[in-house]
Amino acid sequence: MLDWVESLRSLFTNEIDCYKRLLELEGKKRAAIHSADGKSLESFVKDSYHIMVEASELERIRMKAIEDVYDKEKFKKDESSITLTNFLNQLDRESNFKLKTFALELKKVVADLKDAIITNDKLLKTRKEFLQTTVDSLQELSREKVYTSHKQPTRRGQGQKGAIILNATA
Repeated sequence: MLDWVESLRSLFTNEIDCYKRLLELEGKKRAAIHSADGKSLESFVKDSYHIMVEASELERIRMKAIEDVYDKEKFKKDESSITLTNFLNQLDRESNFKLKTFALELKKVVADLKDAIITNDKLLKTRKEFLQTTVDSLQELSREKVYTSHKQPTRRGQGQKGAIILNATA
């Protein structure tokens, strides 16, 4: 029984490490969003994708290992799908103690990662709305009639430009 416990501990450790790397990249993405560094953001998104593929594979391997334990140890399946909580509840006290800390850490890191992703998504949407509002204002301003010294209305862009200062980093 001890061999599969150690195998699962190793899988949990690898999976936790993978999600921590994703969490670190989400922090870098947030900094790139704040500084409007599109190239860095694009690079971080690509790196995140590769790590997510790795995390998905590790999760698949972990769940397969848990299913194998169910079969080997003759655990009863209460539901059609196996959950980590149900699995931990069926373990003996010693195995549960060894794996529970890893499972709890995995759940915490995944929850933190989810929060970071939601925050970055909101930041991106806010940045997009700000830029769209700025562009809309510029377009509206360019259609506004202005009066020249000859008392004839002209459209902005036909000789006069509006004085607009933009944040160059936005």
